[in-house]
Amino acid sequence: MTARRANIPGRHIAFREVLVTGPVRAGLTQHEWIEERARFLSETYDQNLLKTRTELLDQEQLIDHARREEEVVLWFEHDLFCLINFLYLLARFGKAKHLSIIWSPQILGTMDEAEMATVFESRAAVQPSMLRIGASAWEAYTSEDPTELNRWVADTTDFAFLRDGFRLHASRFPSVKNGLGEVEKLAMEGIAAGATDFLALFARFNELHPRWNLGDSVFLHHLRRLASCAVPMITITQVESENPPPKALFALTPAGEKVLAGEADFIDLNNAGFWLGGAYLTRERMWRWDDPRQEVVASRSAG
Repeated sequence: MTARRANIPGRHIAFREVLVTGPVRAGLTQHEWIEERARFLSETYDQNLLKTRTELLDQEQLIDHARREEEVVLWFEHDLFCLINFLYLLARFGKAKHLSIIWSPQILGTMDEAEMATVFESRAAVQPSMLRIGASAWEAYTSEDPTELNRWVADTTDFAFLRDGFRLHASRFPSVKNGLGEVEKLAMEGIAAGATDFLALFARFNELHPRWNLGDSVFLHHLRRLASCAVPMITITQVESENPPPKALFALTPAGEKVLAGEADFIDLNNAGFWLGGAYLTRERMWRWDDPRQEVVASRSAG
């Protein structure tokens, strides 16, 4: 809405995906890609499957058509959520007539019309080197072998936020210390610090760690996983509040306290069975984040 009020020309399209979560595998046909993403999104976020599938198909077709436009401008911020979507679109728009970017360290949504117009005028053409780097980084993100991420965690290439973003992604793998991914650890630390309702916990997470930008639905999915696993790390209790709906209150379980302290391992207690990019983690195929080494490492049981 701000961009329209600023009279920025062209059609204004929102890319509606959360490629930071769920299966994001390489080598799929467009039909397979849409079907896999639609099933994950509908099951995880309680959405109608047919509606989700149709919306994804319409969006992919729009991207195909947009590549023939005179110019495509990608607007993204420096956070993990944006980075993964940005890398996907760089690959999809690699053969566009004229591809430009606004790759901003500032939050675009807080800008007024004048600031938005100024940012638009400063847009830059995507160089072939960025397309090559982006394609290689996307290949690593979608690989079934997540040790390919290590190159980008250590990389010093001239691609703003790529190294920091891939380090954030890599830290989502179960820690060698206690089996918790970084998001789960931070959420549990927030609960331990006294942020026991969702609004307080989510606000604390965003304030202390703004470069994740996962969104409330994605963050809540992490919390529900911590509460619904075989040996729960947290409890979620519904309590009546003055304004409906009822408020959810969070608390650590005794097992959660032990895991957070490094006295027990989350994966040993609960197994895995989840996607991070193109890698599906199970007890038999397990990779972990080694923070002191700043590497994703295959565990002894990884096949």
